[in-house]
Amino acid sequence: MPEVSKSSHSSEVEVSISEVIDGIYRIAGFVETYGITFNQFLIQDENPILIHTGPIGMYRRIEEKVREVINLEKLAYVAFLHFESDEWGGMEFLKSPRVKLVCSDLSSKLNLTGWYNVPTDHISFWDNEVLKTGKRILDLS
Repeated sequence: MPEVSKSSHSSEVEVSISEVIDGIYRIAGFVETYGITFNQFLIQDENPILIHTGPIGMYRRIEEKVREVINLEKLAYVAFLHFESDEWGGMEFLKSPRVKLVCSDLSSKLNLTGWYNVPTDHISFWDNEVLKTGKRILDLS
């Protein structure tokens, strides 16, 4: 039986970044052990947003890729669309001075209350509410 630790989604994973369309970047790391790719998306705008932070073991590599596009201090939002460690295990992004955690209202109610050491300061979105990041408008509900 393999031993599992917080570094199981290893920092040894190669992480790449590519611009999908003007100002929207896909950050991807393939984990051979599981045969899957973890994806995050960075949207460069007046108030940049990172969708998902990746698993804890990949955080530093993902951070390096974000820094290739923007200064981390400019990151305004981190969004998670559901609550699994590959979506938000790299919560150190919240140490960025301006960053705010955003999620759906349902994720807020189900996932950000009642857990030890989970950030409680965040913005939640109901159906049909949107987040304006500058030129872009996102529906996170």
